[in-house]
Amino acid sequence: MKQIRKNVRAVLALMLSLFACLSGYFFYAVYDNGSRWFTTPYNTRLRAAKGRVTPGDILDRNGVVLATTDESGARVYPVEERMRRAVSHVVGDVDGDVPTGAETFLAADLLGFRAGIAERAARLFSGEVRGADVRLTVDAALQTEIARLFPEAHDGAVALIDYRTGEVLALYSKPEYDAARPEGFDGSREGVRLNRATQGRYAPGSVFKIVTLVCALENLPDVESRVFDCAGSLKVDDEVSLTDSGGAGHGRVTLKEAFAKSCNIAFGSLALELGPDKLRQTAERMGFNGNFLFEDLIVYESRFPKDLQEEGELAWTGVDQGRLTAVPMHLAMIAGAAANGGKMMQPQMVLSVRDSLGGVRDRSAPKVAQECMSEEVAGILNAYMIAAVEEGTASKAAVAGETIAGKTGTAQVNSSGGRYSPHAWYVGYCASQEHPLAIAVVVENGGSGGEVAASLAGEIMRCAIQGAR
Repeated sequence: MKQIRKNVRAVLALMLSLFACLSGYFFYAVYDNGSRWFTTPYNTRLRAAKGRVTPGDILDRNGVVLATTDESGARVYPVEERMRRAVSHVVGDVDGDVPTGAETFLAADLLGFRAGIAERAARLFSGEVRGADVRLTVDAALQTEIARLFPEAHDGAVALIDYRTGEVLALYSKPEYDAARPEGFDGSREGVRLNRATQGRYAPGSVFKIVTLVCALENLPDVESRVFDCAGSLKVDDEVSLTDSGGAGHGRVTLKEAFAKSCNIAFGSLALELGPDKLRQTAERMGFNGNFLFEDLIVYESRFPKDLQEEGELAWTGVDQGRLTAVPMHLAMIAGAAANGGKMMQPQMVLSVRDSLGGVRDRSAPKVAQECMSEEVAGILNAYMIAAVEEGTASKAAVAGETIAGKTGTAQVNSSGGRYSPHAWYVGYCASQEHPLAIAVVVENGGSGGEVAASLAGEIMRCAIQGAR
């Protein structure tokens, strides 16, 4: 009998433990994914609320009204078409066809689900249910200028952030659409619903050398003093050889020069010496293989291969190729971390929320997302990225009177069999504390990162610095 009681107690304890674990996971899942679940277009409660609540307005950081509700109850987008299209993926649409836009992702505020006690009490007497107005961090005028500057014949994305606060100043995705004309979602442009700045996964090209450099600085004590002999190619094994662009060698180069000139031979050699585990650990500390779900937006994961075994693939991964993919916003966050002493700030899309009674809730408090690297390593990386602009491949990103740091990338589209031009990349920032701007630019099939993306990024930074903000 005693043994039976012991067994019953053991089973009961096990059941209670399992229940506690299940309850803990449930609350964690709700906390971690609640915003995503609530804002899905399939949320019946959300769909019902749209029929009985007057949504609040969406404004940019300067007070420009980007979305409002007219007297008939219809959702309208009052700015001129050029601006509507430029901010299309930021604002979203009333039907949720672009689920990452503010109309859907910030619906809890816009439809009044986060109303306080006083506001709910006021509704009982007035009978009117109106959501809160949301003021975004984005500068609509600056984003409209970015749309004008972006190469007309190409799709792609731009992410521009304040690397000290995390405020997102521009989040441009092309192809655009017009929220005032829902028939624009007719399938005539592939992927128009996708916000390429936060959801687009691209081969990163040589901008990944930032990660390889950080890993080398952290794990190879003498690496800064090394000199590399670059003859333009390096045989890794019987099947794989590293080559530099055009096959031309860089000769004898220091690590700093190798980074500025984007030397594949030097960085492939470093990757082989570091090995897959160290390279993966550094990449994951910098955000690869991590799905960012922030309060105001979702940033899809950039991917580093978890089963990297062959030396040939390892060498090319350290350079920029292989199975790597990267999201523009994530790379802007990495650039911002380099400028911010190694601290990657959490991106913020909302400055403030004004409820129907006029009360304002500030949502712009800076938050650190993660520590990417030490302050010492960030300082070295900063100097190398400045050198890449002043004397390397990123020279076209320079802005007169400012210290600009950056890295270019030219990412081969492997699946195209050479039919398409490479994606052009630029990632960088303004090192001046007066203009704490970090940027990532990708131009699909744009060709050379040093020619196309760096030049575009320089123009955008110039506009942001000179007062479009």
